[in-house]
This record gives sequence, structure tokens and C-alpha cells, in this order.
Amino acid sequence: MPLFKPVLFQGRGQSKRYFEGWYFKQVDRSGHAWSFIPGVSLSRDGSVKKSFVQAIDGSTGSTRWYEFPFSAFSSDPERFSVKVGDNHFSEAGLQLALDGPDGRISASLRFGPFLAFPARPWSPGIMGPYSFVPFMECRHGLVSLDHSVDGWLEVDGHRLDMDGGRGYIEKDWGRAMPSSWIWSQSNNFTEPGYSLMFSLANIPWLGGRFPGFLCAFRLSADPAVQIFATWNGSRIRSLQVNDTDIRLSIDRGSKCLELVLQRGRGGLLLAPVAGAMDRRIAESVDAVMQVRLLDAGRLIYEGSASPAGLEVVGAMSELSD
Repeated sequence: MPLFKPVLFQGRGQSKRYFEGWYFKQVDRSGHAWSFIPGVSLSRDGSVKKSFVQAIDGSTGSTRWYEFPFSAFSSDPERFSVKVGDNHFSEAGLQLALDGPDGRISASLRFGPFLAFPARPWSPGIMGPYSFVPFMECRHGLVSLDHSVDGWLEVDGHRLDMDGGRGYIEKDWGRAMPSSWIWSQSNNFTEPGYSLMFSLANIPWLGGRFPGFLCAFRLSADPAVQIFATWNGSRIRSLQVNDTDIRLSIDRGSKCLELVLQRGRGGLLLAPVAGAMDRRIAESVDAVMQVRLLDAGRLIYEGSASPAGLEVVGAMSELSD
């Protein structure tokens, strides 16, 4: 069942008010990031259906949009393999042949083994038990917290060597993105094998709303993934948002995770509203992430990652409860 494999396409049978997209980020050895988002969008009444690929240049913050007919999208029902036109995304890598008003991008990238989220029958993805709630507005999935990247990427005739790079993949699907959220991710720590994703969002729930959060932190010396989330009893102890950075601390039992997220340049992405890609949001792909993990006051880890992705969207007052 797709529910127990969040990486697979979840939208079979959907005819309106639906979106689904996968976020592929690649960072080369020099720290230059390129991200690609293949996906589908169905408007509120189903009259507008499309597939697309968005591209984000981490060196400039600029974004590119490539639109396709909905029929150009296809996916394998058994394994992770998605196609939009001649562009193919899978566990093995990605192949790009994008050409449009925003320029040409081609690529041939090979991925190493995925560091996948440790799924369980009662927790098939990072959303834990919320994975089984039928009326969630938006769902989030972690595909790979970290993997190697090799190959090449060519943008408007300029070829980039991606051998020895690192990659990350996640996804979202549902009716619409939340009204407000903070999201950050990086696996470009000084130490190889470290990876962290954090998301805090305003979640509609039974006629009301609540701020829900997810965080997965993998330390290379520890085969387990540290999970801090609303559903496992974790709690955000403090949150401060200003024009230069976001500072927060999260408690789970005796453990405390402290994050400082320094803003970078922002590019405009299209995001779904009632399925249609009608909202523009700013994403920084050259932010800096500082991390401290403590257990009963004892420092377990302290380090930083750059570049990091960062989105700060909507009214932060919705996230401060």
C-alpha cells in the first residue's frame, strides 16, 4: 500500500484539489547547491491539471519553472521512479532534459545508497501516527537524509562536475501547504554522514489549528536517527525569529536540541493552494545551520552546516503557541 511507502506517488485516483512534489537537493564539493522539484498540481475544481519541474540555483537564489501537461507525469506503483516528460527521477539518480523560457538544464546524476527514514508499521514516515489521519491538509515524507552524488549538471551550456557531491530528498503531498511554516535542512556538516531536517508548521485540526513540528537528526557515529516531533512528546522550549536568523530549542526527555538558522538569499518558488500552484514563497538555499545536542546537560554534538535550505513563510505568530 502507498501509505506504508511514502516515497511512492500517493495521488492515484485524485481528480482535483491535489498536489504532490519531491524535493531533490544536490551539493557539489565546493558547496554549490542545485535543487529540483518534480511534481503534479490539480486545481480546486480539477479544470487545471499540470505536471512540472522547478529548479533552484543555490549560488544566486534564482528559480526556474518548467511546465508540462499532466499526462507527461508517470510513476512506478512498486518502486521509486517518477517521470515528467523526458526527465526521470529515481533511487538510482536523475536525468534532466529541461528546455523553456527560463533556459536549458540537462543532467545525468547517479545516487549512492539512501539513508532512509527508519520506518516502522506504526510509523511509516516522519509524520509518525499522523500518517494514518485521513484529513491532513499536507503530508511530509523523508526519502533520503543523505546519499552520495556523482555525474554532471549543465546549465545554459555551462557544465558542472558533481562527482563527490552529497544529496538529500524529501516530499510533500495533499491539498495545500500550511498557512505558515519554518523549514530547514542540511547534510553539509563538517563531518560526513551528519544530516538534519526541521519543520514547524501551522496545522489545521478538527476546526482549529496547532503548531506541529518534525525534526530528524542523524549523527554519523550513531546509526539511529534522533527524532524530535510533536507526536513523540517533544516540545519546543523557545523560538525566536528575526530578520537575520531563527533560534529555537527542542526538548525530548533528557535531550535538548538547539538550532540557529542564519538566513541567506531567497529565490521565489511556486507552492500549492487548494492544489493549484498559485502561491509564491521565498526559499534560501545558502543559509547556515548551527546545531547543539545535549543530553542531561552534557554536550553530545556541536557543529555547523553550510549550505542549508531555509524557508520562513507566513505569520510567525501562528507558530508561537
